[in-house]
Amino acid sequence: MKRLIPGALSALILAVALGACASGSSDQPAGDATADPAAQPAAETAAPASGDLGGREIVVGTDATYEPFEFTDDAGKIVGVDPDIMTAICQIANCKPRFVATAWDGIFAALKSGEFDALMSSITILPERETESGAHFTVPYHSIGQVILVRADNSTVTGVAALPQAVVGVQTGTTGDTAATAKALVPEDKMRRFETVPLAIQALRNGDIDAVVLDSVPAEKAAKDTAEPRLMVAGEPFTQEDYGILVPDKSPELLEAFNAAIAQMQDSGQLATIVGKWLTE
Repeated sequence: MKRLIPGALSALILAVALGACASGSSDQPAGDATADPAAQPAAETAAPASGDLGGREIVVGTDATYEPFEFTDDAGKIVGVDPDIMTAICQIANCKPRFVATAWDGIFAALKSGEFDALMSSITILPERETESGAHFTVPYHSIGQVILVRADNSTVTGVAALPQAVVGVQTGTTGDTAATAKALVPEDKMRRFETVPLAIQALRNGDIDAVVLDSVPAEKAAKDTAEPRLMVAGEPFTQEDYGILVPDKSPELLEAFNAAIAQMQDSGQLATIVGKWLTE
């Protein structure tokens, strides 16, 4: 900055003083709406609203073999409860979801390596999954329980008490797998692990196993299928679990936006409506 020489400084002080007097004698009230717009302070640019993701694309990893939550339709598109919920979340949070199919085995490592922006794949909220993927779960968006799916013509497996005598199928690495083996509920030599739930259900239809332990909603969907042999759910759910979306620790703004949207959809009943739609189709 340049310095003012003494004479110029005196002149400047005098000019400011005269200007102040003139301002004080004005008949225009302070803050009058007719004041010169150029003299008003410039308006600050509004910051993006909290929870607004600015229209960004969100790449979502999912194991698309879990009807009705996520599966591939005849056109090759990933559809189901989770894609519909994520679409609704993004309508609120201003983002664009893009689901990418990936195998369940390795899905958490894929998120940690940066392959996806989030995981949404009927994932039960468990602390060890957060650790494995370097991520945090959102608040729950749906609650389920583990149930036993059997053939309708099976009269021996009627509930949890009968599982130790049955040959039981599960999807490897799921909470169905954990629930079936917990407290030696199913002896290891009678466990049959499959890469996907559809493979386990097909083995059940074929008579290769006596039961499948899986989440309640996909089990209910399978029980509604009219294909022969018919299937049914034996007994009541024997666990209580919550589904959440996994978001990397490096993306706290994503977690905040998703949580706010889920809360809004819970309050409005939109979450229940989406799940109900897929159960009746």
